[in-house]
Amino acid sequence: MEIRYTDEEINELLIVLVRKMANEVELPPKDKAMLKRWRSAEMKLGSDDLTELTEKANEDFARGLQRRSRSQIRKPDWRQ
Repeated sequence: MEIRYTDEEINELLIVLVRKMANEVELPPKDKAMLKRWRSAEMKLGSDDLTELTEKANEDFARGLQRRSRSQIRKPDWRQ
């Protein structure tokens, strides 16, 4: 099974993460604004940075799935 995230999905995830960080972490207002500006300016749809992040996220997710399926294969039947 192969699961791949799109740029739009990673962008939405990044929006949620940045918003949550800005609201829950005790940062000065200047730093919160800088974090939000970075996300909107540097990590916008179609940018090379967002494309690279999407590729890395997909690679990491695939590696995690592969590791998980491999560990299930090695697991003895009596330990289910």
